[in-house]
Amino acid sequence: MPVRLPAPDMPGTPDSFALLDEIRAKVLKRDKEAYLAHYNDFKKKLARLESSNNWKEFNQFGYIGKYQFGKSALAATGYDHVNPEEFMKDPNIFPEKDQEKAMDELLRLNEVDMRNYFEQYIGLTLFDTIPITRTGILAAAHLSGPANVKMFFDTNGERNPKDRMGTRLSDYLHHFSR
Repeated sequence: MPVRLPAPDMPGTPDSFALLDEIRAKVLKRDKEAYLAHYNDFKKKLARLESSNNWKEFNQFGYIGKYQFGKSALAATGYDHVNPEEFMKDPNIFPEKDQEKAMDELLRLNEVDMRNYFEQYIGLTLFDTIPITRTGILAAAHLSGPANVKMFFDTNGERNPKDRMGTRLSDYLHHFSR
């Protein structure tokens, strides 16, 4: 068991340790709540852009659900059994709660895949107008895949792919930087 030292300005009594533990627990709870609020706000903003927050949405290109999952995203998150054509007939085969689980998993996977790019690019500004943020990178990875985001950064933005709807990767980096 580690030796616990009181804060320098507190007497070293058992009560001071209890007080420090109580303060630590409050800070951790507050930080976790703030993180979850930010994370949920990010997902809501992404869902609004992708589908107007409609979990039953689909488009002519086969992207489905609240976050407009494609076949590769469904496969990566363990939902490759969900068939977009069947979803269009019956959205209940991929209910909203499963879409949320899939999105959480996709964000986790993209977070791991993009880790080195976070370290290298967060805090920089591209084209004098786009501040690079973690949420911007994650949103861009959702739009066009982590490989395209890496290519974008590796070419200093010269390769700026767009999706079938015409949305450029830099559009998501910019939109989610605010």
